[in-house]
Amino acid sequence: MLRVLPNMHKYKNFKDLNFKQNDFTNYRVVKHYILKENFIHNISILNIHSFDFLLFYQKLGGKKGIELSKKNIFLWFKKFKYEKNFPWTYDYASKRLINIIYNYDFICSILDEKDIKFLDYILNFHIKRIIFDLKRKDKENISSFEVLALLLIETRKDILNKNIIKKIEDIIFFQIDENSMHKSYNLLEHTKFLNNLIEIRNIFLFYDLEIPNVINRNILAMTSILKNYLHDDLSLPLFNGCNNNHNKSLQKIYEKEQFLVKKDFENFKNGIAVYKDSQKTLFFDAVQPTRHMFQKDLSAGTLSVEFSAEGEKIITNCGGTEILGKNPGYLKYSAAHSTIIINNTNISEINEDNINKQFPKKVFFESQKDSDENFLSASHNGYQKNYRKICKRNLFINLKKGLIKGEDTIISTKSNVDKIVFHIRFHLMPQISTTITESKKNLIVRTKKNKMWLFKSDKEIMVEKSIYVENDRAIETSQIVIGGITSSLRDKIKWSLEKM
Repeated sequence: MLRVLPNMHKYKNFKDLNFKQNDFTNYRVVKHYILKENFIHNISILNIHSFDFLLFYQKLGGKKGIELSKKNIFLWFKKFKYEKNFPWTYDYASKRLINIIYNYDFICSILDEKDIKFLDYILNFHIKRIIFDLKRKDKENISSFEVLALLLIETRKDILNKNIIKKIEDIIFFQIDENSMHKSYNLLEHTKFLNNLIEIRNIFLFYDLEIPNVINRNILAMTSILKNYLHDDLSLPLFNGCNNNHNKSLQKIYEKEQFLVKKDFENFKNGIAVYKDSQKTLFFDAVQPTRHMFQKDLSAGTLSVEFSAEGEKIITNCGGTEILGKNPGYLKYSAAHSTIIINNTNISEINEDNINKQFPKKVFFESQKDSDENFLSASHNGYQKNYRKICKRNLFINLKKGLIKGEDTIISTKSNVDKIVFHIRFHLMPQISTTITESKKNLIVRTKKNKMWLFKSDKEIMVEKSIYVENDRAIETSQIVIGGITSSLRDKIKWSLEKM
């Protein structure tokens, strides 16, 4: 239990500090716990400890909404005030501070002076903890919510501390890659980071302060990324726990920049590769994982693909859910992705509580383009330690037709070949039907809009059950599976998907 904090002056006047731009609150999650007795004491639902429920109460409105807000803030503080670890770890304190401040005017509208004084005490207690913790944190492990919270704290001073600009520059440098993509490689997390930058910019505008160029430049670049990372049906690609729960908020962000052009990737080496033309879109996971906190939720989906064409998504990953505040572990498994799996094990270690310790140490990516075809290739060594195998995926995308061809290679790193089971999975969207031909090497895919595609392989094909997560619910769907046993130093499996 933490009992002592450094003495600091008290901050006052938290009114008129709501800079909220877009709402990423999952109200289905909030409704899941909000009506339960003493929900505020539950530590298994992480969302509770960000105080997102305050936004629900504000929507509820009136005296009842205010009383419930006050009651649960005070109960939480009484229970968790002196905890040393969770729920004071990572950026939970900053998220609580932001949510209280953004709802401060609403909560205080009918409170008496005594209650307002205690609410200010709770805010000041959070401020002390946040400042104390940020001084001890490595730069690369500070989140955008913590910097936003720190800027809100700084606005209560007469003079803005210039170190805040350095912290903004640091999180952009460490968490945004050379293609202006957030290094979580989750488009929803990318959008939340972008939204926080927009709120930070608006705080500078409100106080008539000069906006650092790094903020304006990255807001434009990150917004441009959003236009690139949409499927033909305008949904997000489901890599690393991403979901489509907040697409309306995302749409508001990029619609404000209606004249913004799509960002073209040059010298792409790491991340989620993307190919787009007028007929089709393909995404390809070539992320090189690290141990940084902002990559703690990466899935074990290296080399996975998603594909859409003519307004319909066809090949997908299973997706993520926000129910219970985090993605269930099985949705991070390799088998929940359209990728190559060895011996039914994960490419990366799956750890719900901490950053994964084991993951591919080397992910290579290359691409080429000629007049007829775009070539994408990636490989990883995630299975080298346990199975002495390297996996490689080559993709050949026809520029003029609805056709992609794949070559998946399992390479042995030792001369004695161990016979090991492999599976190559292609998860299909719900309402897609399949028919296997007599040879068991061809499969007809019929989409929701009655478009016909032919999936071919030089190995036998199976169709198995799968799930697709939509609005935090698992919907039954199917998956194409190519299975076999490694038998040589280089086992190459060819497949293709072509519009009929």
